[in-house]
Amino acid sequence: MVLLFYLCGDRRITGRFCVPKVFRNDITELPNDLDSYLAIIPDLLAQSKSDNTVKKYYYGFLRWKKWAEINHISDVDILPTKPLYLALYLASLVQFSATSSPVCDAYYSIKWAHSIIGADSPTDSQLVKCVFEGAKRKLGSQIKKKEPITPELLQAMYDKFFCVENIFSQRTICACILGYAGFMRVSELLNLRYFDINFKTSHISIFIEKSKTDIYRDGNWLIIAKTGTTLCPVRNLELYMQWSGIQSDSNLYLFRNLSQVKGKFVFRSMNKPLSYTRMREIFIDAFSPFVPDIKSYGLHSLRAGGATAAARFGVSDRLFKRHGRWKSDTSKDGYVKDDLSERMIVSQNLGI
Repeated sequence: MVLLFYLCGDRRITGRFCVPKVFRNDITELPNDLDSYLAIIPDLLAQSKSDNTVKKYYYGFLRWKKWAEINHISDVDILPTKPLYLALYLASLVQFSATSSPVCDAYYSIKWAHSIIGADSPTDSQLVKCVFEGAKRKLGSQIKKKEPITPELLQAMYDKFFCVENIFSQRTICACILGYAGFMRVSELLNLRYFDINFKTSHISIFIEKSKTDIYRDGNWLIIAKTGTTLCPVRNLELYMQWSGIQSDSNLYLFRNLSQVKGKFVFRSMNKPLSYTRMREIFIDAFSPFVPDIKSYGLHSLRAGGATAAARFGVSDRLFKRHGRWKSDTSKDGYVKDDLSERMIVSQNLGI
């Protein structure tokens, strides 16, 4: 994609493959033998960031282009654009936005579009930077993080749902316990396949093929130990796989949709993971009976719950970050909710 419908040159003019307009003159001078390499460039540009990021920036740029055309800004000033025009666009977004998210999307989308064509970005202008910071301050709101899931809530959920040879209930139990024990993002959890899991005597190793922080898709191995309790993630996963009747080397997704046939749950034939929406419904159904306000909890509560428990037990920062696949202390610490008694330690040790 990469803005191809707007950034790309006209084949009727260049007689070559679609490429950014700003390079049109250079391309007309290239030998024909280089056409095969030229055709690869749009795809490589699209792969420079994750698919979701590219889509987000792409549609962010389209919104800017539409606004510019409505307000009679010349096509040649849409990309690259002038700092004043971008400042006016950000100011217009402030008037009709309840949060700073649309402003941030616009700022970074336009910055990315200029980087793609190698042009100086208006986001480097002090005018635009000040307008951007002012917009974030004006529209800023308090970030309310989700409450972490606790071992007590997991136990209550397990006691309610566990049923021998019921893969519907065991799917809920496994998804929640694995998410908690592995500090797993929901995207990591839902993308697991049977062959990603290796069972060992004392633990399981899970291959995380795609992770938010693994930008080059090298993959990451997650180690989860056997605990010997009812909430043991390894034992519950073994039961789930045993009852599902699927071989451990299968390429099927671990958490898929189920259908009820003659009073028994069976997996649907399509090899497609649960959607985020369906997983969220499962989470709400699992924990809503045990919390006063389920809106204070979300799928990230599983990751936050595991991280909080590990922090309270004094797990070293190095192991903590590696297990949760965090790249910085700042991102890691954002998942940990400090206990009241721990926060009181600071003032209790001031010598007063």
